[in-house]
Amino acid sequence: MDILDTYKIDLLDSQIQGKSFEYEIKDSFFAAIDGLVQRGNIHTHVECVSVGTIFKFNIQSAGTVIVPCDRCLADLELRIETADVLNVKLGDDYSDEGDCVVVPEAEGYIDLAQYIYEFIALSMPITCCHEPGKCDYEMMQELSKHQSTRSGQEDDESGDSNIDSVESYEEKGSSAEDKPIDPRWSALKDLLN
Repeated sequence: MDILDTYKIDLLDSQIQGKSFEYEIKDSFFAAIDGLVQRGNIHTHVECVSVGTIFKFNIQSAGTVIVPCDRCLADLELRIETADVLNVKLGDDYSDEGDCVVVPEAEGYIDLAQYIYEFIALSMPITCCHEPGKCDYEMMQELSKHQSTRSGQEDDESGDSNIDSVESYEEKGSSAEDKPIDPRWSALKDLLN
């Protein structure tokens, strides 16, 4: 049995109204979904309120996920708490109509796995970084070797690379000035003067 089969809800079940579903989302769930989040431990409570052919699922998730830090790539544990609503109705063909998902009546079930994952992923911050000073020290040291400062000079222990780069820039500039300028550009330059 596929791990995601437990997230399929039979909409044609006559006793679905008021029914609750409890899910313990672990690493195997995230591996099966194959998204950005690869590990975590989240408890999800799903409650179904149905009216005729329209179903409303209240989905509440709480727990932690582990994602790579955007700055140092080390594991970062994020606390997740989300409360979302998924509206589903039966129809002829599968479609997504804004805030309502249409499921073919012939199939008669909704797979909540992808929706639960999306609600979890959307509750994460845009940038996932450790607090200042908590990033992996070795990675931050390596990054500082390759990062430019705000003044435009490179962080280099010897400082010689700055001199080399200025000299090579001046050489390139002088060779560019030696080339004849297209007369059309000269005319445009005269307009500026």
